[in-house]
Amino acid sequence: MEPFQLQRGMGVPTFALVPWKRDFPELLAGMSARDGESIEDPDRTNYALHTGAPAERVIQNRKRLLAQLGVPFSAWTCGEQVHGVNIHEVTADQCGRGGKSMETAISGTDGLFTRERGILLTSFYADCVPLFFYSPDAGIVGVAHAGWRGTVGGIGPRMIRELVRRGAVREEIRAAIAPSIGGCCYEVDEQVATPVARLLPDPGPEILNPAGEGKWKLDLREANRRLLLKEGLKEHHVLVTGWCTSCHPELFHSHRRDRGRTGRMVSFIGMGKG
Repeated sequence: MEPFQLQRGMGVPTFALVPWKRDFPELLAGMSARDGESIEDPDRTNYALHTGAPAERVIQNRKRLLAQLGVPFSAWTCGEQVHGVNIHEVTADQCGRGGKSMETAISGTDGLFTRERGILLTSFYADCVPLFFYSPDAGIVGVAHAGWRGTVGGIGPRMIRELVRRGAVREEIRAAIAPSIGGCCYEVDEQVATPVARLLPDPGPEILNPAGEGKWKLDLREANRRLLLKEGLKEHHVLVTGWCTSCHPELFHSHRRDRGRTGRMVSFIGMGKG
């Protein structure tokens, strides 16, 4: 079953992480989607301030989404994504950073986690892989932005190790891999394929599928899934989407498909105040 289910009819379309919503009612986890009008007007469903869109419009979009989710704007917390592997623990006094301006975002970080209730961790995407994490025993949530550099750098396993250091039981950690560009559409050259093959010896066509001289189709979702399993997560605790952001212009922004002229979806996760 597809773990990320499209939710329509509530104003702002979103993808809900349905198995976690069912099993962990204390969680709010999902991802934004495009609507029909945003195909002609990408700023309509753009949630990132670094795309050149008017800041006031991005903030308005964030507020509309949060109102639908029943979350105050003050909870929106994000980092300055740099396609790296730095991971930051968000404390109560850092709640709200990056909500109104890029200058207040947590600098130079692509992974965020928190033990605090009432904080909504957010991260932005237009093809890269969103990774969600939840430790039900330790009460920790996390999100990581994994493009090819973050994947090769091991941001997913790094997040697992950070959670374990803070008391999470490795075998109980849940992870979910959200909509991103699929192996059907993501063609790469040796610059990308070589480090992926070094990281995952014998990747097979499921990860690197030859597509001509010096070209491969890369499935970053499967690469991240294998890395999480190598780090000790149980297979049934790792959920993987089947949605490809490049294949569905009606639902997703895609940097590669739209040649950089696009907005960003937002992935979000948090624990209610209870």
